[in-house]
Amino acid sequence: MSGTYYKRGAWNCICDSCGFKYKSTELRKRWDGLMVCKKDWNPRQPQDFVRGKADPQAPPWSRPEPADVFVSSSFVLDISNLDGQSILG
Repeated sequence: MSGTYYKRGAWNCICDSCGFKYKSTELRKRWDGLMVCKKDWNPRQPQDFVRGKADPQAPPWSRPEPADVFVSSSFVLDISNLDGQSILG
């Protein structure tokens, strides 16, 4: 019932959701803090209260990465065919 009429102890209000005029006794506070009419009121979604479980991502133990080992060698690369001709040229 909307419109301007007298109701003792009530005043005219605007619904925060639809924008229609109601009496203050016809509005309810929704979970997000808005004052809304009966048509626009809805309960809070139960999935808002679900919490995830902890999922540890670290391995139970590990070793540090070993230092790099450089091996030096001295050899001559001979790029030649069996005939004595160079492959490159």
